Amino acid sequence: MTYELLKNNDITTQICDVLGVPFNDITNDEALAIIKQFDMLNTHDNLYIVTANPEIAYMAHKNESYMTRISMADLIVPDGIGIIKASKQLGRPMKARVPGIELMEGMLEIANRDHKKVFLLGSSKKTVKKCKKKLSIQFPNITFKSKHGYKEIDDQKTLQKLKDFEPDYVFVAMGFPKQESFIYFNQHHFKHTVFMGVGGSFDVFSGNVRRAPELFIKLNLEWLYRIMTDFKRFKRATTIPMFMFEVRKQMFNEKYDPYKHLKEKE
Repeated sequence: MTYELLKNNDITTQICDVLGVPFNDITNDEALAIIKQFDMLNTHDNLYIVTANPEIAYMAHKNESYMTRISMADLIVPDGIGIIKASKQLGRPMKARVPGIELMEGMLEIANRDHKKVFLLGSSKKTVKKCKKKLSIQFPNITFKSKHGYKEIDDQKTLQKLKDFEPDYVFVAMGFPKQESFIYFNQHHFKHTVFMGVGGSFDVFSGNVRRAPELFIKLNLEWLYRIMTDFKRFKRATTIPMFMFEVRKQMFNEKYDPYKHLKEKE
């Protein structure tokens, strides 16, 4: 599916292996071009997108089941400056980071243009209701529906609500690894639907959390702003040194086997 979409949009992309995660080396605009093309296709296939930061890459590297679940995505985009720096260290520099919140906003603009249906799944009841209300004003041509909570992957009531709505887009804000697991195990119930895990994006769109000021974004320091404004994130930030250590190990291994990052032929 992704190969055909890339070909149709004249987008050339390399697969960049960072800790075993097969990132697509594309920009935000290129990812949106693929989504626009997908919207126009007459297909029952879905489009599953993962926006992976260093925490997600590190967890996938350490957890084989999670690696399987994200590797099945049609697109894996680099959400975080840590991924971009790692790709440079590995000698396979990617074009640019693709912040998940910016990609989601671009997808909502496409959905608004084409009068699509969008389901917002996850986060707290108050947050998702507030998010839905604000997005409905910002994107008046979209039909929104929402369901709060960090649901179990096999929650049949939630799944039925989703199926009855027949969404064009499903944004899942349950945090990793649950959001990717929910998509992986349930997307086969749907036809021609775009799925993406969006972490804490509902908090930003609802206005509960401010996105980093422009200066922090330009300097690729959003992660620092988040820690400064939410000290609960400090514990999560300790994953970064472990991620970089594993990247160093990958560099060392590839130095003595320069083709190790390429998949073996079956």
